[in-house]
Formats: sequence, C-alpha cells, structure tokens
Amino acid sequence: MNARQSYVVVKYNDKDITRIITDYIESFQYVDNASGKADTVKLKMNDRSGKWSGSWIPVQGDNVQTTIRLTNWSSEGDNRKYNCGFFMIDDLEFSGPPSVASIGGIATPIQEDFNVTEKSKTWKKTTVKGILKKIAKSAGVELYFSGQDYPIDELEQSRKTNQAFAFELCSSYNLAMKLYNRKIVVFDQTEYEKKKASLTIKKNQVDSWNIKKKMTRAYDGVQISYTDSKKNKTLKYKFLTGKGKRILKLNESAESLQDAEIKAKAKLLENNRACQTVSIKLKGDTKYVASKCCNLEGFGKLDGKYYIDTVIHDKDPGGGYNCSLELHLCVIIKGVTVAKVGSGKTVKKASSSSKTKKKYTIVSGDTLWGISTKQLGSGAKYMQIYNKNSGTIESAAKAHGRSSSSNGHWIYPGTVLTIP
Repeated sequence: MNARQSYVVVKYNDKDITRIITDYIESFQYVDNASGKADTVKLKMNDRSGKWSGSWIPVQGDNVQTTIRLTNWSSEGDNRKYNCGFFMIDDLEFSGPPSVASIGGIATPIQEDFNVTEKSKTWKKTTVKGILKKIAKSAGVELYFSGQDYPIDELEQSRKTNQAFAFELCSSYNLAMKLYNRKIVVFDQTEYEKKKASLTIKKNQVDSWNIKKKMTRAYDGVQISYTDSKKNKTLKYKFLTGKGKRILKLNESAESLQDAEIKAKAKLLENNRACQTVSIKLKGDTKYVASKCCNLEGFGKLDGKYYIDTVIHDKDPGGGYNCSLELHLCVIIKGVTVAKVGSGKTVKKASSSSKTKKKYTIVSGDTLWGISTKQLGSGAKYMQIYNKNSGTIESAAKAHGRSSSSNGHWIYPGTVLTIP
C-alpha cells in the first residue's frame, strides 16, 4: 500500500508557490468558522535566509489561496482535496531566534472598508436580504442567501463597519453568515441543525475531548418588551417552551410583533446552544466542515447530534495533520407564544401545531406575517405562503398599480390564498 500523505497547495497572488516554499514551511493552520467570525489561515515559515523579512515580505493587497490535499488517507486510492478559500494577507509576525515569519490571512471581501470603516446609515423599507445584497455589492463580492428573508421597516447602522453590522444583523434574525472564498454566505442555522448528521465521531477515534454542560444556563422561555410607535404602546412578546420557570428577558429593540418574535427566538436559541458544548481533537480529515451536523457516540448520556461551530486544521511539515472541533448540542425549540398588549388581554397560540386551512381570503388589515401566525403557527413562515401564492400576490399588486408586492409586503383584500 502506498503511504498516506497530507500536504497543502499554496497560491500567492494567483501563482502556485507550493514547491518554492516546501523547504521553508514549518506549519499551516486553517480556521473554518460556521458563523460570526471570518475564516483565517496562517503559514509559519522559517526565515533563516532572511527572504521572508526581506525581498519576499508581503505587501498590502497580497492574497493567498490554500488547498488541503490528502492521498491514500483512509485507504489506498482515497484521495481528497479541500479548498480553504481566498484570504487577504492581514497579519505579519517576525520572531527569533530561530528566525521565523508568520503570515496570516483573513477571508474578508477585497474592499478595505468592509471591515475597517465605521459607517452610520438608516435602512428603510427593506429586508434582511436587501441590506446584505447592498453590502455585498459595495464590497465587490457575491451574496449567497438561502435562509428565510425578513422585512425591515427601519434599522439603524450606527458607527459600525459593514462586516460587524452584517454579522450582528444575521445573528438577530437567527441567520448564520460565513465569509468564504470572496462570498458572503447566509443560511438558516436552525434548518441546518434539523438536518441528519452527515458523519459520526466515536470516542475511540478521539485523541482528547472536553464536554461542558451548563445546567443553569438553559431557558424555557423568552420575553421581550418593545414600543409600537404607531399605537404608542409598550408591548410584550413572550414565548414558552416549558413551564416558564426560567425566562430570558430581553431589553432589545423591536419595531413590531413580528420583529419581536424573530429576535426573541433567536436570542433564546443563542443562549440554549451554549448549554452543552464539546471540544475535540482528533486525526485530521477534510470531512470535518463547520456548519455540518455529526453524531457523537461512546460518551454515555452526552451522546447526541451536534452542530460543528469551528474546525481548526493544523498541518506540520513532517506529515502530521489533526483537527480541533468546537461543537454544540443541536437545539430545536417548540412551544407556545404568549403575546401581551400592555397590561390588557393575553392571547395564547400554539406555535407549532396550529391547524391550517386550504384557502384563506385576505381582509383589510391583514399582513402575510399575521396570516402565517394564525395559519402556520409562526409569522416567520410567511415566505412559505408567499412562495405558494407568488403569482396571485404579484398579479394583485400590479392590478393596484404597483410594480411588485415587495415579496408580499403589499397584499390586498379579496385575494384568495392557498395555505401550504
């Protein structure tokens, strides 16, 4: 059997320099983040010749692309490659003795002001996707958006870089955002956590592990207070997944009931995802990818389906290759929504088991969000209704003199919808 091998292919400013740096490279690290942080890469080079701190020193605007290659990895003929992506050179460090140069790259878009220049702007009458699309365009990169889009009436970007604002925006609406290979990739993390595990990690495969279970951090409900500017009232939104003994109370702003529902559930998920986390180190493999789900086996009652938040790929010139994984137990919330208007009437509705009707006729004052809440148990599912009835909704909007419905923002009494 031919020997198992792992190595890294490096392109610098689009030129393959793998052979040139073979005698210099001491270690390679790639950090793959599912969301919240940009991916990074680091090359540690010996600098005994002084070239890396001399004629070869990187300059502003240089970029690096890296690919992990495996040959005969798990068996003869098992050859794989993993494209780590495109990185702008961001961090240089020189030390000694012995003389060492560390070259770090970050997967931010190519426009400098994306993660440097703080901006203030008011976004009006748009959606989450609409905002991200404009941010991506200004950065000169593509946007891949596969999550649920949400309407935004007005939102302030106050002295934040576009990168920080985009990460914060996605987090508020339970969307994951990844910067990868000159793209902004956005997806619904909950939908990813619902997927079947694509791999299994057994305890006897692991070199080291650490599992943390925070018993007192788990919440069985969430409450957010917000001001309805149109009604000039302070309103509350509450969602319960159990008896409501531990309620997460939020002071964040929300512009409507639908906005409060989205943000409250997003924060509840964010907190409960941190209740059971795992750190694992094991033999390297390109199958470990951030945002995938995997099953853990052999850990007793700690077994289960986990979501991979971060993978660190470490490679040394001697052929050693290992991965360090950060994971959390997959969390899916189901419960009952309790909406309170001031100190008045309390309204309860099942969030996951409401009966649907095949047809619904729009009446004055309706919104797709409200219809979705009544018919599907959650306003966040309004795009399911729009997608099912897009032709009917768009025709009604044009009949009333509009160029489009703005993804169901404009709907009209008398229109008959099919409820999915």
